[in-house]
Amino acid sequence: MTRWRAKRRYEANRRFGERADEALVAISILKAKRDGIDLEQNEEDLQAKLESGRHLLERIRDALDEDPDADPYELAIAEQIQTNAITASSRLVGDFDDLIRVMETAEETLTYQEELDAVRQQLKRISETASRTSQDSINRMRGTLADGTR
Repeated sequence: MTRWRAKRRYEANRRFGERADEALVAISILKAKRDGIDLEQNEEDLQAKLESGRHLLERIRDALDEDPDADPYELAIAEQIQTNAITASSRLVGDFDDLIRVMETAEETLTYQEELDAVRQQLKRISETASRTSQDSINRMRGTLADGTR
């Protein structure tokens, strides 16, 4: 793998992880708000983070559904999620549809619902998978550089 490709893959995976982490923060803020803790988060920022998380879930769902327009990095993360899942791919797509609907509701109402716990779990998996994939890319790039090939 060339350094350029390795860096590009690393950046793409890092962005995935960051978007998932931002959505996780937004969900945590909603939960704190429900519990009576005011973290003084701007509603527009909170909505934007939830929307970004929803878009991330939609892109992974599309990749799981073998969308021909899916980005190769999305496909790689979707493949890892599918490999680690105990359900069939078609059921996994349905699960993602449910998670997306929950996120849409949270975006509109800015309230915490218990169903967001499942969204949190999936976003954590996406973040961890993206992080692990980024680290693998870094290790491969280091190995390539250590071997002297480019």
